Amino acid sequence: MKRPKILAIDDEAGFVEMIGNYFSPRGYEVFTAQRGVSGLSIIERERPDVVLIDLKMPGIDGDQVFQQMCKIHPAGKAIMITAFKDEGRTEKKFLDMGGFAYFEKPVTSMKELERAVRKATGME
Repeated sequence: MKRPKILAIDDEAGFVEMIGNYFSPRGYEVFTAQRGVSGLSIIERERPDVVLIDLKMPGIDGDQVFQQMCKIHPAGKAIMITAFKDEGRTEKKFLDMGGFAYFEKPVTSMKELERAVRKATGME
């Protein structure tokens, strides 16, 4: 059975490292990027099953990454993870556009995030 591929795109090095440290030992193939543009290159090359996207990043932000992802890899599932708070408007917009799930930082439960990733990959 092939290992599910996850890509984490976040400008916080500690966050993408935490994602790798959590998911790699659990059987996922994990890719990371600290900029939207490099994340899009990985999406094109690797076709990850799930992409974890931060909303606010230098350069192109998470909304733009998600829109481009939908064009170049529509089969991939996107999960937004952000500290940006706006009374749920961004979450609603993201989910209405086809986003799979939305988490606020700090992520208080990696198990909940893993559950969402497992659902997105069809493992649960």
